[in-house]
Amino acid sequence: MRIRVSFFDIVRILLLAYVLLFILYPLAYFTFNVISPGGLREFINTVTSPLFISLLRNSIFVSLSVTALTLLIGVPYAYSLHRYKIRGKELVLALTFLPVMVPPFVGALSLIFLLGRFGTINLLLLEAGLISRPINFLYGLHGVILVETLTLFPWMAINVYNSLLKIDRSLEEAAESLGATPLTRFSTVTLPLIAPGVLTGVFMIFSFSFTDYATPIVVGQYQLLAPQAFINVQQAISEERVRIGSYIVFFMLVVVLAVFFAMRKYIRLREYASLRIPRPVEELSLSGVRGAAVSFGVYTMLALSLLPHIYAFIISLSRIWSFSPFPTAYTLDNFVKILTATAPLTNTAVYSFLATLLCFVIGSLSSYLVLRTENPLNWLIDSLLSIMFIVPGIVVGISYLFAFSWRIPVLNFIGSTWIIMPLMLATRRITYTLRYSFATLLTIRRSLEEAAYVLGEKPSLTFLKIVMPNAIFGILAGTLFSFIEIINELTASLFIYKPGWETITIQLFIEITSGHPSTAAAYAVLLFVISGVSTFIATRLVKPRRV
Repeated sequence: MRIRVSFFDIVRILLLAYVLLFILYPLAYFTFNVISPGGLREFINTVTSPLFISLLRNSIFVSLSVTALTLLIGVPYAYSLHRYKIRGKELVLALTFLPVMVPPFVGALSLIFLLGRFGTINLLLLEAGLISRPINFLYGLHGVILVETLTLFPWMAINVYNSLLKIDRSLEEAAESLGATPLTRFSTVTLPLIAPGVLTGVFMIFSFSFTDYATPIVVGQYQLLAPQAFINVQQAISEERVRIGSYIVFFMLVVVLAVFFAMRKYIRLREYASLRIPRPVEELSLSGVRGAAVSFGVYTMLALSLLPHIYAFIISLSRIWSFSPFPTAYTLDNFVKILTATAPLTNTAVYSFLATLLCFVIGSLSSYLVLRTENPLNWLIDSLLSIMFIVPGIVVGISYLFAFSWRIPVLNFIGSTWIIMPLMLATRRITYTLRYSFATLLTIRRSLEEAAYVLGEKPSLTFLKIVMPNAIFGILAGTLFSFIEIINELTASLFIYKPGWETITIQLFIEITSGHPSTAAAYAVLLFVISGVSTFIATRLVKPRRV
């Protein structure tokens, strides 16, 4: 008896093999190592030690502080942009995206030159005679909080703004007709409606600030869980230190997952729906002191979020900058240096091309498979691909490091060659392509495909000739956003790279920690330009298309 295998079956088998090998296996291997009988005992001893409790207290303090501050800044910022007429709003919205295009530790480098003990602000205050000794703006937990608040608040603002766009104006009008004050209307109507966006921003910021090790290391603050985990694993002084680092990482994973599922449950309990297409909220014109205050607040926060990136550009042009508020000599040699050191550029080009190609193929095929077919395995494939959105980079990095160092031919080959870099990058950042592909395919009428089937077209050719031409722009937009995240990836790749595999972001971090800030800043500017151009193209591709 001959068994017929369809196009969808082949795709499903290949996707299943991918998610099992590159998502489930590394995470399961890492987890089982920790919860094994001997490992579990060491894990409990580690997380109950006085040192761990102190590190945890500091990490929780930093994460909650950053989350609270970005919430206090991001929600009013997004609400003001959405509700009021602000001059240059389109430009402000575009610029709001820019700070999220480069890793936050780049902001730490810039703020050292601006707010360090002998940075621009302290030197200007000393020269003016306003202070007698430098003010410690940066070095300590408060410095980590400051850097991450400035660089992460746009994440909150973007999520809240997107939620505000979906609000039905009639709901707020109903509250006003019942005599609700603006504050009451916001707290009882608007805030519950934007809760999903707010909580998404809260989760993203808490998760990142809790597991970020690069920013604290640049600031010189090691009394946090993430930097200690990185140092213990990366330096590999002893097997015991490596195990302790892995236990810290596993604990952080448990905390992040607990926060995610708690927030997801809350969002489901507070779900709202409208029976008609929402009427957009009209922008209000403000004048006088109130209008000036709103505009000043928006422009000020935007300027503060862009300041680290502007300073990175100044640092990249500096040749001599020591004990002076600004560089005393400028040069383009830093850019010449990074452009002639071809290894990081070549590696980034190769890894990002292969990883982006994987995101495009896997994202489009898996979305189509989930939407157009029914099979129990579809849920597993979609769930494993989607879970990479919530798994912290430090967890992905250490999982790949352990799982692909086994002395098994295929696994050892993957782990010992550079091919592991694009595979990890694609797996970590595929969710952007996946969600954009899913949303785009929802707009394509199934009748087009059904007509092709009636005419005898094969499923594979229907996908290539009918589906892809109509969905290509949305899928490409998601793929470009994946590309932006891929070239800026550090937290996972720093665990698995070997000498000679450096990407632009890894080399940037190496230059900072090696005491070459001008070279590091030049790499940061290069990343900023690449990300900015990619974002511009992606936003132009995202247009309403219905077929």
